[in-house]
Amino acid sequence: MSWDPLRIHLSLVSHTNIGKTTLARTLLSRDIGTIADRAHVTETTDDYVLVRNAEGCELVLWDTPGFGNSIALARRLQGRDNPIGWFMSEVWDRVANKTQWLNQRALKHVKETSDVVLYLVNAAELPDEAPYVKAEMRILEWVGKPVVVLLNQMGEPKPAEQEAQDVKRWQDAMQTCPIVSGVLSMDAFARCWVQEFELFNAIGSALNEEQQVSFEGLRDIWARQRRAVYSSSIQAMGYHLDRLIHDRELAPARSIKDQLLAFGHRIGVVKHDDGHDPLHAAQTALSARATDAFCALTDELVKLNGLKGKGVRKEILRRLQTDWNVTSQIEPKQAAVAGAIGSDAVGGLASDLATGGLSVGLGTLIGTLIGALGGAGLAVAYNHSKAPEGTAVSWSDKAIKDFLCDAVLLYLAIAHFGRGRGNWTESEYPDFWKELTTQCIEQHAPDDINVLPNRIDQIVRGVLFKLYPNAEF
Repeated sequence: MSWDPLRIHLSLVSHTNIGKTTLARTLLSRDIGTIADRAHVTETTDDYVLVRNAEGCELVLWDTPGFGNSIALARRLQGRDNPIGWFMSEVWDRVANKTQWLNQRALKHVKETSDVVLYLVNAAELPDEAPYVKAEMRILEWVGKPVVVLLNQMGEPKPAEQEAQDVKRWQDAMQTCPIVSGVLSMDAFARCWVQEFELFNAIGSALNEEQQVSFEGLRDIWARQRRAVYSSSIQAMGYHLDRLIHDRELAPARSIKDQLLAFGHRIGVVKHDDGHDPLHAAQTALSARATDAFCALTDELVKLNGLKGKGVRKEILRRLQTDWNVTSQIEPKQAAVAGAIGSDAVGGLASDLATGGLSVGLGTLIGTLIGALGGAGLAVAYNHSKAPEGTAVSWSDKAIKDFLCDAVLLYLAIAHFGRGRGNWTESEYPDFWKELTTQCIEQHAPDDINVLPNRIDQIVRGVLFKLYPNAEF
């Protein structure tokens, strides 16, 4: 193939069943090829355009058949220069060993076409314990193009320090291979888009000066595309949080006795209930809307990030019911009536609530409730304010921050979801993600909760930079 200065060719190569097509799907943000848990699924060498500019420059990604018997393949390639070796490669293998013949055809194409080889390895294996790696490095030496080693199948996301140790282990193993220009993590199943900036930097460093001019323009186009998706995701999260901040549900006004009876029923000291609790109904309506909003956010983020799948309302509703402690706040004017209450008042409180009476006295009763709430350490998930028509119910500042934490964790999970895993499904996230997210929220959260949606970009960037210190996005 004649050299075309307007096209830069990248070839994905690896041992069979390592994840080339899966990674290609993730980088391209679309489904290509066939994926199956068996060897030699890909039998042809296919090209896909990663980026194209208005002048016709293209960055092309080639997906190739996986290596089978790498040791035998390396020997066969080394003997192609003599007539017998050529006959064995081009004639005999075509009939007797089709897989090896396909490998040779693919490698001949890579040798003639590629500018940079992206060599995928199974990071779960130690470099010295994978005998095929040495044979395949000899194969790539025969190809004679710069190689960027990509570590796939890294397992569950790890803190930055642990991932750096895995990368260094492979960097040390590749020091004796002059064709290797870089080693980095690029998990086909759990990579994050910010890691692709490091990949593009490694590719740019491996190209010659003439190619770098075209490549820089293509990289800028790709970076704008990725940042646009990120910005749209941040906007969606901001709109979601703003809706929760300003959401209100109006409950009809109730007497103090009705409020205390309803509360007593929820904490278990009242055995009967008339079945009508307007405040609880308002809180339930607020929770249902939050559930629907979170599902809508999930659907939008999944679509924006080039995935398929939908949020699961049942699971989210169950999480809301367990994460938020639903309690009522006593009005300040009423609470001010309460004096210092001893623990011996609790017995009378239970008795009065059980009989529907208020013989202990309003101040004593309210004061005991306030003391019980403080002693139990219950988190208040709702704010209640008196409105002309009744009681307005809204989410507390703490609940809003918890919702933001959930939204950020949702975004991280979607941003790390490789297309090779199929349709998006909600799964458990690493514990350290939540720790980092909580830290960044506390660091950037304003005193006025209404301003919090404007800080989401800072918060998410803070988390991503902690996860990927070397990323440039």
